[in-house]
Formats: sequence, structure tokens, C-alpha cells
Amino acid sequence: MDKTLLALGNIDKSRNITQAGDETVYGGGTYGAITAKKLGYNSAILTKGNQALDGWIKRLKEMGIEVFLEKDKSTLEVVNDRTSGVWVQRILSTTGKINLEIDRKFDIIHINPLFKEVDQEVIREARKKCRLLSLDIQGILRNEKNGVMCLEELVDRKAWLQGVDHVHLSDAESDFVSKEHDPEGICKDLKSLGPSVVLYTMGAAGSYVLGKDFHKIPAFKVREVDPTGAGDVYSVTFDIIYSETKDELKAAYFSSAAASFCVEDFGYKNIQPREKVEARFKQLIGASKQEA
Repeated sequence: MDKTLLALGNIDKSRNITQAGDETVYGGGTYGAITAKKLGYNSAILTKGNQALDGWIKRLKEMGIEVFLEKDKSTLEVVNDRTSGVWVQRILSTTGKINLEIDRKFDIIHINPLFKEVDQEVIREARKKCRLLSLDIQGILRNEKNGVMCLEELVDRKAWLQGVDHVHLSDAESDFVSKEHDPEGICKDLKSLGPSVVLYTMGAAGSYVLGKDFHKIPAFKVREVDPTGAGDVYSVTFDIIYSETKDELKAAYFSSAAASFCVEDFGYKNIQPREKVEARFKQLIGASKQEA
């Protein structure tokens, strides 16, 4: 029987501006769903939005990705500006909350909210509909001030993480989710709230994974063009490889390799199939053994 993954969270229309250029892409759930498809899963996206997504949804369906669109008066539109060295996100339009009313079960649900479209009730409902539930914590921290996204402290942490198997955060969010100050302490703090695995990513500086043990994972060195979406590629890859192998170290190295492709181009363009990720995974493992 084919394995299935649902990326739950808005598809956004985003203008990504970096030192390498300026492109408009469709992100959010796009990254996780395409990653899962490239790794051999049947994948789907649940998003809120309006007719601005019609053309992109048609493209996704041509790729073999199912899209559940909950109609809204708006689509989430943002500008991601990284030209100053600091990620500045400007909000152009937002949507209401997603309702999870799909009468189907999935092997994996990856929840990647972008801006207030997911609440605790949806997370609880998702738990009933999958074997493995993962959450990217970034989108539930976001608020806005004068049209610019900002992060706020996560309150009621246990309620948000209850029932979640894997949780992902980046170093940019660490101060808003934990009073601990080092990566291992932060990961242990979040793991104590319920998740079995905590993924902590730091871009080109690598990542940490806390499951049965605590691991430091190097990043594969590449020329970065656009880092947007790399965290979702990392998380979904980890979910899939860990589900297959129950090997957290292999899953983490594989995830690092997969994410390194994503940042080499704008949007989803350079998300690669399993065989190419496997080759880079072997290079990353080999380099790590030489350095040890």
C-alpha cells in the first residue's frame, strides 16, 4: 500500500528577495508536499485561500499532488526580504483558520502553519488522522506589527505540543519557546512536553536532533540562493526516513542533505528525488567520518 503525507498549512504567494535575486514563488505547504512526492510518497496539501492559488494548484495536480482548498476571501501573501542579512517578512494579506474536515487518514501529517491559520483544535484533530504527526513551531509564534511579521513567546506550550511526535524549530525561534539557552537544553525542554523527537536547525551552521540521543548534524556546504522552505524539507524528510528506518541519525543526515538542495535555488525548484539526496547523504556521512 502506498504511503501518504498531508502537508497541513497555507500555501502562500511570496516574493522572495535575496542577494541572488528576486522571484515570486508559491511556498508554505508546497515544500513539504513536493519533498514527500520526490521521496516516493503520495502527498497532499490542505490550505486556505482564494482564486489567486488556482494556477498553482493546477500545477501541483500536474505533479501528482492533491490539494484540498478551503475557500477564503484572501490568500496569504508575503514579502520575504533577506537582502540586509536579517529576514524581514512583510504581510500583504492573510486568511482565516483552517478546518481539518478531510475524512481520510494519512501515514504522516506535517503541520507547517505560516500565520495564524492553525490552532490547537486542528492539531488535536490531525492527531486522530495519522500515524506520525510533526509540527513546525514557527508559524504559531508569528504575529504582526505595522505589517511586518514578528515572533512572540509561545504560551501554553504543553497544550500546543500534546500529541505531536516530532517538533521542528530554528535557532531564530529558540528564545520564544524555551527559557534554556543552549541547543541541548532547549531540545530537552521541548521534548519534556511530549514530542519524541526535537529537530533544531541553524541553516549553514547545521542542525541538532534529540531523540533517543542528542546529535550534532553538519550542513552540506553549498552556495545559498534562497533558504526559504528548507526547514520544511528537512522536517518532512526526517519524518519519512525515520518512519522507514527508525534510525534518527540516518534520518537527520538524510534531511540535511535534502535541505541543502532546496537552498540552491528559489522556491521548490531544486527539491531533488531520493536517489540524488541519497548520493549527497553518502558524501555528508563520508566527510563527517573523515573529520571525526
